[in-house]
Amino acid sequence: MTKTVIEARAQAPKTRARRMLIPAALLCSIGIALAYLFLTATPLPSVPLGAAASIPGGMASISGIVPLEVDDWEPPGDDDFLDASPPAGSHRVKIIVRITALEEDGVQFHTGDFTVTGLGSTGVDPVWSSIGAARLGQGESVAETLVFEVPDKAVALVLEGPGDARLSLGLAHHTG
Repeated sequence: MTKTVIEARAQAPKTRARRMLIPAALLCSIGIALAYLFLTATPLPSVPLGAAASIPGGMASISGIVPLEVDDWEPPGDDDFLDASPPAGSHRVKIIVRITALEEDGVQFHTGDFTVTGLGSTGVDPVWSSIGAARLGQGESVAETLVFEVPDKAVALVLEGPGDARLSLGLAHHTG
């Protein structure tokens, strides 16, 4: 009888190890699948700097990107947000977006429609805008100035706009 107890105790760790093998294999396969998807994912396409992207009712393009630390530009009016330094690890960038209404219904846009995304950066909303919101009739065009605080180490930055428009920012926002 003592032999059966000893044999049963010797077999218990083997049975537990076999039971743990299936969940461990499942977790490993899920991890491998997620790693594969992450490494092979292609970023959404964006139009090159200076090209126009389609937005609902018209088009948008970037006509200027200026890092504010090398520019003496001050926003019109009594905005004093530039008096404080940007958060550590970031810099301010002024982006001039030209919006043109092409279709009969025109273009309705709002500053909240724009955000900067990229590698090393989650969505960054504008900290200042020149217009805020507007409705453009067919054939009208406007230049919207937006100021963003983007991370210093972010790369492949893209200005995302209405209608899934994606405008590449290039490297002009990096000053050094």
